[in-house]
Amino acid sequence: MTIPTSERVLVLAPLGRDSQVALQILGQAGIQGIAVGDVDELCAHLQREGAGMCIVANEALSEPKMQPLLVYLSQQPAWSDLPIVLMTHQRAADQAQSMLLAARLGNVTFVERPFHPMTLVSLAKTAIRGRRRQYEARDRLLDLGENEQRLQHAMSAGRLGAWELTRSPLQLNCSNRTRAHYGIEADAHFDYSDWLLCVHPGDQAMMQEALINSLQLGADFALQFRNRWPDGSVHWVDVRARAIPDAKGLIQGLVGVTTDITEQKAAEQQLRELNGNLEQQVEERTAQVRINEEALRQAQKMEAVGQLTGGIAHDFNNMLTGIIGGLELMRRRMHRGQFDDLPKLIDMGISSANRAASLTHRLLAFSRRQSLDSKPVQVNELVHSMEELLHRSLNESISLHMRLEPNLWIAEADPHQLESALLNLVINARDAMPGAGEVTVETANRHLDERFTSAQQNLEPGDYIMLSVSDTGMGMDPAVVDRAFDPFFTTKPIGQGTGLGLSMIYGFSKQSRGHVAIHSTPGEGTTVSLYLPRCYASQLPPSLVPVIESPMASNGETVLIVEDDQAVRTLVCEVLRELGYRYLEAADASEAQPILKSAQRIDLLISDVGLPGMNGRQLAEVARNLRPGLKVLFITGYAQHAEVRAGFLDDGMQMITKPFAFDVLTAKVREMSQA
Repeated sequence: MTIPTSERVLVLAPLGRDSQVALQILGQAGIQGIAVGDVDELCAHLQREGAGMCIVANEALSEPKMQPLLVYLSQQPAWSDLPIVLMTHQRAADQAQSMLLAARLGNVTFVERPFHPMTLVSLAKTAIRGRRRQYEARDRLLDLGENEQRLQHAMSAGRLGAWELTRSPLQLNCSNRTRAHYGIEADAHFDYSDWLLCVHPGDQAMMQEALINSLQLGADFALQFRNRWPDGSVHWVDVRARAIPDAKGLIQGLVGVTTDITEQKAAEQQLRELNGNLEQQVEERTAQVRINEEALRQAQKMEAVGQLTGGIAHDFNNMLTGIIGGLELMRRRMHRGQFDDLPKLIDMGISSANRAASLTHRLLAFSRRQSLDSKPVQVNELVHSMEELLHRSLNESISLHMRLEPNLWIAEADPHQLESALLNLVINARDAMPGAGEVTVETANRHLDERFTSAQQNLEPGDYIMLSVSDTGMGMDPAVVDRAFDPFFTTKPIGQGTGLGLSMIYGFSKQSRGHVAIHSTPGEGTTVSLYLPRCYASQLPPSLVPVIESPMASNGETVLIVEDDQAVRTLVCEVLRELGYRYLEAADASEAQPILKSAQRIDLLISDVGLPGMNGRQLAEVARNLRPGLKVLFITGYAQHAEVRAGFLDDGMQMITKPFAFDVLTAKVREMSQA
């Protein structure tokens, strides 16, 4: 086994055989040794390789010769205390000299000659163990020194200063860098009281509270505060420390670091200012974007309004031409006494007026303001009842197929509007196939989940009945599909379509709490699917109002007519007068209430819904409070609160929509007055 040179034994015994005997004994014990001739050679080995111990004969250490050894021993580092075994004789003179040498050499153990081998070996092993611990202490000190050096480099790189505060007494020790963090020169006086004076007055209370918490409770000290430098400038410092307890757990003081964060705080302030400016810029930009979006929406709205009003004006001008022209010709014929062709002119005017009425109904459907009479509908039965009409609407080259779900749920919808929607869809499918083709009408039960309905507007998840019409026609590209529901938008040639069919279906579906969707592929065909909510109520038989010839009044029936439009009010009064009904008229609710409060007989109240001031529905409530059970017939052209009849009409109330045929009016009057 190789023994480090730092643990070998140096033997200095120049006289006799002492050195040889000692080396032999040590060698037998496994201890490596080397004999030296004098003190100079001994010191050379010590300085070059070191040694575990020295065995020296006292006669080798005369005064002039031992001086180099004394110098070496005096210059040992703090960790080193070289062990020396001094070989003496039993003579009194030698013992006295040995005591003097021991005082000067330091770590000395005596062995008397002649010595027992075990004694020498025991002394040597003990000395070498002690020397080994010294070398271990040296290595630890070197490691600590290196670690401290690395720590100093790290603190220097991090611009950290070190500080320590003892608790009793309050005494501050700090590094030069910490002093610099408070604007203090390295050699200037700086104690605990000076430290407190440096702290900014606005941060004094906060700093001292944190300091008390750390010294009394052992909490970590971590604080950022301002301090005033001797030149009056204000700087920021980040101070952190940890409480140091003694063996009993009592806090002895704080040890920590400091960092100058003045530049960091300035950067944070600049960042806050930039963020503030950025937020302002974002707000201004967002406001400008909103303005631009609003301008775009307004432009799109005006374009849509322009398209809508242009289409309305075009179609109404055509219809008014038929009405006004027919009336003008009638006046000329009557002036000349020619009455033969008057029925033809009257029919022409009525036809134009009916076309105008159909147009207004479609506009109301698109705007979702038509009056709907929603009820449970068996859609399959409705489709079967229209099958012959649908066949007649198609060309002979187009075949009609039905794929109807046998267990179809009951839908909730206005059956008349649904019939109109189905007919419109079939006609659109026909027009999309100039040659031969196929039209398929399909019904099915569908459940629309939240994932689907969330992408739509005002559509609730749940069960729906789907009614779809498919064709094998030309199809539409995405740009056309996107505009398909726009009012007066049509791809048909001029004069072959108003462009209101799909927009009416769209308004009807939304007003019915349903949905409509188009799937189209150019060259393959189009499918329009109408979704109507499922009705969970028991199936109700369709209520049919028989069209009867309006009989004359025979029992003095009296009708109160409340209508703000003079022309409509006059026409209704004239029709009732011709049929023998007595009538009272009022322009609004304020004129009608005195009549209702009087003793005058009133069998039926006919009221417009959209009256100025108190509307027709509110007037009906007042009338029924005054005359319980009074029948009420509403007439409406546009009424925001009468869009869906369910929930609007109570028992004994009915509604007809303007413009209406007088036969329908008189039949409804007779039906309600005799009920």
